[in-house]
Amino acid sequence: GRTLVIMDAGAPPAPGLDRDAHAGTLSFEMSHGKERLIVNCGAYHGPSAEWRATTRATAAHSTLVVADHNSAQIWPEGGLGRRPNEVICERAEDQGSQWVEASHDGYRAAFGLTHARQLFLSADGEDLRGEDRLTGPAGQNFCLRFHLHPTVQVSLIQDGAAALLRLPGGVGWRLRAQGAVISVADSVYLGGDGLRKSRQLVLDGHVGSGGGIVKWALKREQKAE
Repeated sequence: GRTLVIMDAGAPPAPGLDRDAHAGTLSFEMSHGKERLIVNCGAYHGPSAEWRATTRATAAHSTLVVADHNSAQIWPEGGLGRRPNEVICERAEDQGSQWVEASHDGYRAAFGLTHARQLFLSADGEDLRGEDRLTGPAGQNFCLRFHLHPTVQVSLIQDGAAALLRLPGGVGWRLRAQGAVISVADSVYLGGDGLRKSRQLVLDGHVGSGGGIVKWALKREQKAE
């Protein structure tokens, strides 16, 4: 349909090529037509080393974050230290529907955890389903972050069990999730000229004895609320 999803499913660049690399493995962006819905915060090109590090962090990307740690170690002077060593990705297509399954081990050294993400996009582009899974020892908190483009309006609905996203053109998307608590937080966007304030959806979860798993769905609304 008119929906585009772009996913970072590759390994971080090798040492020497990673000066401006971000710790955003398995993050994704989503647009509908010419309107952007899910984004990453973008890249900072100004003089502040703090802002450069902030926008390179995992939390500045639409992916899973364990215990507020980066999936790759970010050096302030540029480049990456510890990083995912094994990034696996498989992609399939069936009658126009797209499916991607990817995983990385960037949290294995610190927490013994592996992050796997599955994305399924329906052929008509109106239904994006995701599953994020952490495999390994129990005990850690984690969150999924969905950074929104500044033009997107967001509100929690159904007593906080879902969120409604409204694009400037009036198209609505409803996000539901199982295995996490949904909240709305501030964010920033540097995808255009300068820094712009925006919002993000945060899905908080916990790794239990069977690991951690969040199933979520982002579906286009067929009629206005």
